[in-house]
Amino acid sequence: MCFAFFFWYAVVLSVVQVFAPEAARQLHGVPVSLVALCLTLYMLCSAGGMVLGGFLAADPARCERVVGLGLGVAAAIALLIGFASLPAAAVPALFGAMGFAVGIVAPSRDLLVKRSTPENATGRVYGVVYAGLDIGQAIAPLVFGMLMDRQQYRAVWLGLVMVLAVLIASAFKVRRVRRTALAPAS
Repeated sequence: MCFAFFFWYAVVLSVVQVFAPEAARQLHGVPVSLVALCLTLYMLCSAGGMVLGGFLAADPARCERVVGLGLGVAAAIALLIGFASLPAAAVPALFGAMGFAVGIVAPSRDLLVKRSTPENATGRVYGVVYAGLDIGQAIAPLVFGMLMDRQQYRAVWLGLVMVLAVLIASAFKVRRVRRTALAPAS
């Protein structure tokens, strides 16, 4: 389950970094000079969100709620960018807000994985979990690149929202599927 969570997380990151700025440019007439600013603000605000998220993760009992709320806000912003009529100048600010919401999630995300890891299995679990990042970033361009090639810019945003929804659901399942560690071999 942790692998799936990080797989979908990587898909979100890949879509935002590679496809979303250009899809937003096409939908809202964002000048090329502001397109790079979209990603820059997303990443900087994400870092700021991580700082706040660290304080929110102080209570591990609320990690799933922090993840759900942060990703839910990001999905709402993605819906706004993909389907609302917006002035081009508003788009970079919305990317920043989306980045902040996703950034808040990061510390709680990592604690979810840590809490679901059986004793003496941390290395193996993190090895498998973080492989999900690479695989997710390898798969996302196949799907979202095809949408971009077909000029389905709203579909890129809808796909991002759908992946965020799957990510929220998987966050709530991570803790419920904890397995116990296998006994060491004699």
